[in-house]
Amino acid sequence: MSKRAKIFLSISIVLIALLAGLLAYNYLLLTQKEAEIKEIEQEMEFEKQASIEEFEQLSQQYEEFYIETNNDSLLKLIDEEKQKVKDLLQELKTVKATNARRIRELQKELGTVRGVLKQYVAQVDSLNTLNKQLTQENVKVRKQYESATQTVKEMEEKNAELGKLIDMAAILEAHNIQLKTLNNKGKETSRLKRITKLEICFTVLRNITAERGEKTIYIRINQPNGEVMSLSPENVFTFEENEIAYSAKKNIAYTGENTDVCIYYNIDTTLEKGTYHIGIFGDGNLIGTTAFSLN
Repeated sequence: MSKRAKIFLSISIVLIALLAGLLAYNYLLLTQKEAEIKEIEQEMEFEKQASIEEFEQLSQQYEEFYIETNNDSLLKLIDEEKQKVKDLLQELKTVKATNARRIRELQKELGTVRGVLKQYVAQVDSLNTLNKQLTQENVKVRKQYESATQTVKEMEEKNAELGKLIDMAAILEAHNIQLKTLNNKGKETSRLKRITKLEICFTVLRNITAERGEKTIYIRINQPNGEVMSLSPENVFTFEENEIAYSAKKNIAYTGENTDVCIYYNIDTTLEKGTYHIGIFGDGNLIGTTAFSLN
C-alpha cells in the first residue's frame, strides 16, 4: 500500500469516528429533548387536570350556592355564571394539553369566575343576615303585638268586671220596708173585711254611684195563692227582658241621698188570710223584698 493510500485510510477512519461520535451525540441530545418534551407534556396535562378539577369544584359550588338563596335577580346572574363555568369546563376538557396559551387563558377566566362567585356569596350572606334580622324583628314585633293584645284583652276583662261592679254598685236598695193595712178612713186595722188600702213605706238608700233624677218605683204584691194584685191588666213594666205585672207605682226625684217613699195600693176585694210577698223594683232591678201575714 502506498503512502498516499495509507494517509487517505487514516483520514477516513478519523472522519468515520467523528461522524459516529457526532451521531451518538445527536442521538443523546434527541433522547434528552424527547424526555424533556414528555416531562413538559406531563406537567401541562397535570396542570390541565388540576384546572379541570378546579372548574368542577367551582361548578359544584354554584350548584350548592343556588339552593342558598331565593332572590330572583341573583338566581338569574348565578345561572349565567353556571353556564359560563360549564362552557369553560367543556372547552378545557377538549383542549390539548400542549396548548399552553389557551389553558392559561381558561385559568385566567376561572379566576374571574371565582371572583364573581365570591361577590355573589357576599351578597347572599348579606341578604341572609338581613333576612335573619328581619325575621328576628318580626318575631319580636309579633311577640310585642301578642303581649299588647293580651294586655288589651286583660284590660277589657278588667273593665268589664269593673263595669259589672259599677253597675252592681249603682243598684238602688230599698231599706226598712214597713207595711200598714188601712181602713176607708186611713186608720190602721187588722180586720180583713175593713182593709181598703195597703201602705208600703221604705227608704231608698243613699248611693253616690246611681244616676240621679226622676225614677219610677214599682210595687208587686203577691197574694197567698201566688197571683199578683193588680188593678188593671195594662199595669206592666219590663224586668229582665220580660213584661210583668205590678200592683202600684210612684215617680220619685232621687238625689243620691236617702229618699223616703210611701206607695199605696187600693183594695177592691176582701183580702184572704195568709202570707203576702212584696217586691220593690227600681231602674229595672229588684231593690227590696218583704213579706207579711194577714189572719
